[in-house]
Amino acid sequence: MKHTFLFGLLTALFFMAAIGTAQTDPYGKIDTLSLVVKQLSETSWLVSTQIWNDEEISAFDISVKYTAGIARLIVDSASFGDTRASYFAWKSHQVDTTGQAINLGGLASMGPDKPPLAPGSGEIGRLYISAVGDKKPGPFAVDTTIFKNKNKLMLVSKDANTIVPAVKIITLKPDEIKK
Repeated sequence: MKHTFLFGLLTALFFMAAIGTAQTDPYGKIDTLSLVVKQLSETSWLVSTQIWNDEEISAFDISVKYTAGIARLIVDSASFGDTRASYFAWKSHQVDTTGQAINLGGLASMGPDKPPLAPGSGEIGRLYISAVGDKKPGPFAVDTTIFKNKNKLMLVSKDANTIVPAVKIITLKPDEIKK
């Protein structure tokens, strides 16, 4: 009896935690954040940050962690140029080198000259990451995270509703990469 109660309690807590972190989108289909990894050399990678959305997006906050085994990684640069978010009034990236994480943020001014991100699909930012030091990189991996100042993964609609997108991690094989 005691074990049944404990099992039931743990199961309920698990489902409550899962519901609290589930994707939410009050506008239709769940939007999707894709992190597309392309290996550029033995020690460098490009992470293309892409969003599919079916409503207008006025802001985004995306925290990404990265690792390559025991090798130390650095973000060489982050770019919003030639992306769907290149016209946003405010674009930012904050790097946590020690924690091997980066936070990307963007805000459209919402005026006629800088409207929200239209529904659609495509890249909103690029991360260039490389290994430094004498330790050989292991397999490179990325995922979303909560940043050190509690920034979380979210998109914001033009009427200020929070949208938590689904996440896809896509690693391209060398023969899939266009030169």
